[in-house]
Amino acid sequence: MCTVSVVVPVYYGKKYINALIRQLEECWKCAEEGMDIELLLVNDAPEDPLEQRYISECMDIVVLNTEVNRGVQSARIKGIECSRGSYILLLDQDDRIDPEYLKSQINRIGDHDAVVCRAIHEKKPFYNLTRPFAESICKEYMLQKGDSIISPGQVLMKKEAVSDIWKTNILKNNGADDWMLWLCMMNEGKTFALNDEILFEHVVEDGNASLRTLEMHRSESEVLEIIRDSQTFSKEDINILEETVRNLTETRLSLMGKFQRISFVYDMWLSLKNYGVHVSESLRQEGYQKIAVYGVTGLGKRLYEELDADKFEVSYFIDINAAFLNEQIPVYSPEEELKQVDAVVVSLVQNERRITDLLQAKLSADIWEIADLMKRIKETMNA
Repeated sequence: MCTVSVVVPVYYGKKYINALIRQLEECWKCAEEGMDIELLLVNDAPEDPLEQRYISECMDIVVLNTEVNRGVQSARIKGIECSRGSYILLLDQDDRIDPEYLKSQINRIGDHDAVVCRAIHEKKPFYNLTRPFAESICKEYMLQKGDSIISPGQVLMKKEAVSDIWKTNILKNNGADDWMLWLCMMNEGKTFALNDEILFEHVVEDGNASLRTLEMHRSESEVLEIIRDSQTFSKEDINILEETVRNLTETRLSLMGKFQRISFVYDMWLSLKNYGVHVSESLRQEGYQKIAVYGVTGLGKRLYEELDADKFEVSYFIDINAAFLNEQIPVYSPEEELKQVDAVVVSLVQNERRITDLLQAKLSADIWEIADLMKRIKETMNA
């Protein structure tokens, strides 16, 4: 009988546990006959202990309360050490998995040490043209670009394959321990099968360590030091990793500037709403009857939702990752032939000038960068 041990660090996350149990019960129902599931809830908030009250007809549920908060990696390791399964799944407390998850992953792992499925991140496929699935799940990519697995919940692995280096070197800063785990496993020759099914959804909350620039920098720097000290990676690998850690920090600093610009747009937009000004009315006053939106971004989707609610036609989205997207309206690649519209709103706040120039060469429509559009509406309101 195949036994899967699901290890979940819990940190002030009691509200998530019943949903996790229901998801795993659905997995058990969909799995092949004979699958045994063990859920280990490792509470890492000693001042908020979990009671041994969780039960399920489908699985054993083990509650482990830590005496001292030691972080997510330490909680994961404690769960693995107490597990009895031959397979390990590391989930976060708010993760979402498909009912077919365990059945599909078990069927594809074969002689490999681990299997990785595709994932949804921020309500979009995580893998696309800029992060190809098949090419990114390898040691070389992870050394050069960083972690290409958005969450350990994408990975079902054999317990015997978990790296000893990872288990014996606890990071002081949360965020990059799973990156270290994959790097160490791959460096040790462990192989990863690829599962093309989308079986996992990563939920991003404001407490997620991966959103905190300074903590992630410290965590990634710790990974670099541990790998350097392990003396199991080549000098070339370590040189590449040093540069990657620098580049990841620079990228996050750049993202902070991007988020500031997004905040600026949202601030103008909310200000208009507070005065009862609708973007749809302003577009109609410009003489537009239908538009397209470039970029299936947060801003782009919010704009579509508002215009659609106001019965203003958004004919289609334009996005370089069109082949990976499934929206309520058509999504076209900028390389495709684009139907004529009255205007296109570019919902990006970085490299938008390059996109504007590209669209102007393809369409005889007005091209608006979303920040400029909001400024124009606000100026018209104040005139």
